[in-house]
Amino acid sequence: MPNIRNMSPAHAPEVDVPAEVISGRRLWAAAVGRVFKLATRNYGVRTVTYTQVKAVRAAAAAGVFEIEVFCAEITGRTLSSKRMYSNICKEGVLQQDAATELQPESFGTECPQAEFQKVITAITAYTNSYLDWVMQASPEEQTDITVPIDVPHLTLTDVEASLVRNSPFLAKSLYFLTENSIAAAQASIQQELKRASRGTLLTDVVDANYVAQKNAATASLQLKLKAAEEEMETKRIMASVETQQREHKLVERRRPGFVALQLDSLTLALLGRSSATTLRWVSANPSEEGPVFSMGADCAALEFMRWAHVSGSTVPAAEAAGRKLRDFFRGLNQSYTGPDRDGVYPVLKPAAE
Repeated sequence: MPNIRNMSPAHAPEVDVPAEVISGRRLWAAAVGRVFKLATRNYGVRTVTYTQVKAVRAAAAAGVFEIEVFCAEITGRTLSSKRMYSNICKEGVLQQDAATELQPESFGTECPQAEFQKVITAITAYTNSYLDWVMQASPEEQTDITVPIDVPHLTLTDVEASLVRNSPFLAKSLYFLTENSIAAAQASIQQELKRASRGTLLTDVVDANYVAQKNAATASLQLKLKAAEEEMETKRIMASVETQQREHKLVERRRPGFVALQLDSLTLALLGRSSATTLRWVSANPSEEGPVFSMGADCAALEFMRWAHVSGSTVPAAEAAGRKLRDFFRGLNQSYTGPDRDGVYPVLKPAAE
């Protein structure tokens, strides 16, 4: 009898279940704070690039996000059998869409934070220590014109000038003082302090000498700006006082030449009619006396022109010969009494200086 076994139940073929697809943005969000290292080598050139993912945020456009990175790159070149090194630190923003295929591993393998901080410390210390030596000006760039500066200004040190480098009132080591320059300097200082606070781990903590110089420059610059502001305020007040004095003198000089309304008012007063102008006789001393008039706050001396009649006719010389100007000021407090019984009165005008 043949050996026949019972048939086992059929098995469904195995199907590969796809793993969960993780979006590019989730991968970048998980990489925030991590550092990646990429080393490349070409003929005679070796480059090591460190990339730190600082933040991931949504962009203005829909479906787009931004990756903020900080990079440090060290390059070694062999020139004339000698190894030369250069370095650079820079920040940037990468824009990616939701379907991006760019992954954090594209910047290399992950490296420890301690190694990254050691590299940044070395780059920053070298830059801060040798920047002045590297940036020596060549003789061709010495184009300063030595002439006296005849406008208000402050002379700043290099570190002080760096604090106000965003102000439009800075020219090399000179900071010009205007009505708006103090506010512009304060705004620039705040910008530089905020910039320094964002890079504390990269700069200030590293080079204590650099931090001390910057703090001392900030304090000295604030003192200079405060003294300049007080001096400008004092000059402004003095200029205002001088302007008021000039205007007062100008008004005093113009008082003899009154406007038509004041002249009309003076004419009415001389005719003995109701007027805003009052006339009286003033004796300053035995050698200085004469008629004056006042209209509101204005007051000035008068000088005699001729005799006139209320009718407008001319007064004959024979009739005017016996008249005295003082006789027309016999009222209360030597005030003007108006035309006499014959209708004759003196025509007066404001005295010239």
